[in-house]
Amino acid sequence: MAGDDGREVIRRWNDEGWTAGNFDVAYELIAPTTTVHGAGGQQVGMGPEGFIGLLKAWRTGFPDGRMTIDDLMVDGELGMIRNTWIGTHEGDFYGVPPSGRRVAVTCIGIDRVVDGRVTEGWGELDMVGMMQSIGALALLGPGAVATGRGSEWGPSRAAPGPGLPAAEQKAMVVDFVSALSRGDGDALDEMVDPGFVDHNPVWGTTDLAGMVDSYALLRAAMPDVRFEVETELVLSEGDQAAAHSLVTGTHSGVDLFGAAPKGEPVTWTHTDVVRIAGGRIVERWAAADTMHLFQSIGAVPALA
Repeated sequence: MAGDDGREVIRRWNDEGWTAGNFDVAYELIAPTTTVHGAGGQQVGMGPEGFIGLLKAWRTGFPDGRMTIDDLMVDGELGMIRNTWIGTHEGDFYGVPPSGRRVAVTCIGIDRVVDGRVTEGWGELDMVGMMQSIGALALLGPGAVATGRGSEWGPSRAAPGPGLPAAEQKAMVVDFVSALSRGDGDALDEMVDPGFVDHNPVWGTTDLAGMVDSYALLRAAMPDVRFEVETELVLSEGDQAAAHSLVTGTHSGVDLFGAAPKGEPVTWTHTDVVRIAGGRIVERWAAADTMHLFQSIGAVPALA
């Protein structure tokens, strides 16, 4: 599908579906066999009805909710949208009674658009931070909410620039994820700008040192942890590139977020969006399904 058509489909679902609460637009924009591969620990059914069920849960819990479009990138059939959901918890949300609290929840989604409809979706959001914001979870973990900081993305460091050829940017984001995963400081020093900014409410990191430390924490708890980029889910536009990863590891090391190791395998997903200037990565936005991670290791209970 042409990029502009895919961009319009994703924008309409955001504006008309999420923000305006028009459930019927799902039948126009979501294919009958559309599958959601992860949604921050939420279970989402197939096709328009599955999307409507998800949308109803959020609009019931947050009747005044709106979904901002913070960034939108399209590359062929794939589109990446970076959002913030802002609303007041005035209704039941996954069994959590109204708290009256205002929330700002960051999220990143990748959608495949074919013939004017979304056919697949991959998404991560700061569900742990959001549930902590409404008092449904203890303030544990390294996230921005748990550590008393703002839960939004924060201002961008760099103005859009010319970037590199798309193939080079895609290769760079893949190499970046790999270097982080294995803790290769030398490789990171070569590809990351000294003034690098990390926009990462889900892990609570804001700079290169904090980002490296967060991955070191994971490796201490899961010595075999591995971030594997799904090569069919790498895209680039302008001076940015995005990559979706499947993360696997065995919790056999130190305690993690208050949970003792059980020696069991854990799997979750992660999305990185980077901006490149002067041949180096100058900033990153990240989202991860930490709710699934926290649930899998026994740090928090499953959603109702």
